[in-house]
Amino acid sequence: MSDITLTSTQRQTLLSLTQVTSLFNRTQERLNTGKKVNSATDNPVSFFRAESLSDRSSSILGYKANIDQSVQAVTAALNATTAVQNLLGELQGVLEGARGASLSNRISATQQFETIGTQLAQLVKDASFQGLNILSSTAVSLNTQFSERTAATLIIQGFDLVATATANGRTLFTQAAAFDASGDLIFSQIVGNTDLSTEVTGFSALDLTGTAGGAGTVPASVAQAIFTATDNRLSNAISQLQGIAAQLGTNVAILQNRSNFSANYSSTLTNGSDALTLADLNTEAANSQALTLRQQLGIQSLSVSGTQNSSILTLLKS
Repeated sequence: MSDITLTSTQRQTLLSLTQVTSLFNRTQERLNTGKKVNSATDNPVSFFRAESLSDRSSSILGYKANIDQSVQAVTAALNATTAVQNLLGELQGVLEGARGASLSNRISATQQFETIGTQLAQLVKDASFQGLNILSSTAVSLNTQFSERTAATLIIQGFDLVATATANGRTLFTQAAAFDASGDLIFSQIVGNTDLSTEVTGFSALDLTGTAGGAGTVPASVAQAIFTATDNRLSNAISQLQGIAAQLGTNVAILQNRSNFSANYSSTLTNGSDALTLADLNTEAANSQALTLRQQLGIQSLSVSGTQNSSILTLLKS
């Protein structure tokens, strides 16, 4: 059987329709996906550059998630320091209340003082975030990676606010082992003269009136010196805590700034990727309408051509 013979006009119209259909399908894909580059075959350079930017953006967001967790961890510790400072203030209040108080009131004040101190230690031990407590041990640290670069790291060394040993510069009472291993406050390590050479086990031994003599009491002048030294010790602990809180606050600010930077940087990378691949939907919609019209005109042209051939055949038969 011989091939079907088409006129030059018909062949040209069919070729035009094929091209229009291809363009129409491409336009529809762009409208459906919102992208002008959907695969490497569309535009290899733009596709791989956009993919690289998108991968980088995703990586930065992954690091940002870790940064945000670090912000929460340090914020938890910072909130705990506020509560600890309040308890230290309560210790000062009990101390002042014991000055010149009656024996029974001084005995009661001793119990209050020890209870508040123990609760302070328990509070510190509870200030953990996802198992990490940067207030209860100098052996722990919070390491936050900002990017894939090793140097882009913030290391926050832990503190031990309720240390059980002296000569610890990262604790509340730097010159005294104020707590035992179980977290109980050691009264005689807080309430004592300047060098803690005169130890007392309770406020009952501190009679400022000089009238309550007997075993276990100290002279009024010594008692006064102990009250003054203890008040100074508590004030120094508050100052030490405020310094620790300032360090933690600085670290929170650094972490929050890095988190904000990471969010903005990731957005910039995504925008760069989109600029390479996203389609102009208004333009593509207009193209779709124009291509639809061209398809209709092409089909109509083939119909007219077929009608002409039919008319010629009819004339030949007549």
